[in-house]
Amino acid sequence: MFIKKNYINKIGFINFFIALIPFSIALGNMAVNSNIVIISLIGLYIYRLEIFRLDKNIYKYLIYMFFFYLIANTLINNLPNLNNDILYKENLLKSFFFLRFLIFFLVINKLIEKNNFNIKLFFISSIFFSSFLVIDIIIQLIFKKDLFGYVIVNNRPSGFFGDESIAGGYLQKFSLFTIFFLFWFFYGKKKFKIKFSIIFLFILIFFTTVLTANRMPIILLFSSYVLFFMMEKKIKIIISLFLFFSLMLVLLFKYPLTTRIDKDISNFYYQTSEIILNVPKLFFNKNSPVSKVDNSVSLNIGSNNPSLNDDVKLLFNSYFNQFYIGLKIWKNNKIFGNGFKSFKLDKYPGISAAFNTHPHNYTIEILVDTGIVGLVLIYLIFFMAMYNYLKFYNYNRNAKFRLLTVPFFLILFFEVLPFRSTGSFFSTGNAYIIFFVLAVVINVSKLKYSKNINSLK
Repeated sequence: MFIKKNYINKIGFINFFIALIPFSIALGNMAVNSNIVIISLIGLYIYRLEIFRLDKNIYKYLIYMFFFYLIANTLINNLPNLNNDILYKENLLKSFFFLRFLIFFLVINKLIEKNNFNIKLFFISSIFFSSFLVIDIIIQLIFKKDLFGYVIVNNRPSGFFGDESIAGGYLQKFSLFTIFFLFWFFYGKKKFKIKFSIIFLFILIFFTTVLTANRMPIILLFSSYVLFFMMEKKIKIIISLFLFFSLMLVLLFKYPLTTRIDKDISNFYYQTSEIILNVPKLFFNKNSPVSKVDNSVSLNIGSNNPSLNDDVKLLFNSYFNQFYIGLKIWKNNKIFGNGFKSFKLDKYPGISAAFNTHPHNYTIEILVDTGIVGLVLIYLIFFMAMYNYLKFYNYNRNAKFRLLTVPFFLILFFEVLPFRSTGSFFSTGNAYIIFFVLAVVINVSKLKYSKNINSLK
């Protein structure tokens, strides 16, 4: 009896820290890393070496191959240059430290396999922190300060994130748990007041995200609703009304931020169209497409490197420039890549000074670091997981159960979308979310509705 009770306590303990994922992201990288270590250690203590067993699981084979390929590739690329620059040593060490996400993934994977994942607790946590952020941003807009005294910076309200303009990205992910909890809770109820309440909360969350002026999260959140509309036809009335009222509010929106929003939309449209038209050409063309922007300038980088000795056309579109430089570096080693976080290494003179530390696109970053081999490995995992989820979604008869699994799928789908602008795939916060939702999506059929989900009421 004591052993069984102690085991339950340990499971509850690890689920408590998993529920802190939204909170740790709000606190920053130190909290994220601490939480990863705690979850991994507790998981290893509970399941021991069992988490590493392959069990004829194709996902485990592929994910092991990706992580160990990444380390081996980084060793091969960095060892000859360890005495030249401290960055080579740092990147080599970081590639080994990146293994923490493998262990983290395996622990979450095993937790769900054993039916020990408390999805109820994670939903409660996500709903609380995303709702709190919405309230905090609204207070910040009304009173010019949020609950913690943070003021609006650069006309971008970010609530408790302060001067970090990442509130939109946070809401784009974690507000989905609020929305789909409401769908689950009121599923099958036809009262007009219920539908109106859901639509109101939809619009409140969406327009709070709009006010953060984080353009990509706005597009992704709206796209999440549209994709769900395509998946779940039974709730098409609510989604249709939301889309209608959202478009009407966009057209009728009268607020001091209107000018800024119009400018942001125009810039976003221009930059997006330029990326869509020109980035595919970069995979095949040697030189950068010529910009149509009058104030374009050129910068010669890597004149000592024969593969990087042509002029780079610096467009007004900074994302396009970063994509271009990333693909230039990738073409030096298309098959195997250049090793972990190689975008910023000084073996490509001038790049790290003129641009960022990553190309702001997961696909290009993975190509730069791991080549076609690494890209195929990791995206094979993503595509297989999403394909199997859609099969599960279409054939599962429990509609309410399906609703509570959708947020994990939508986060993964839009997070790994190949041609969107992103942060770094290998950054702490992004990898934290990706490998967590990946583990849930892969094991979604193993979640037990009666034990973990029905208790939400």
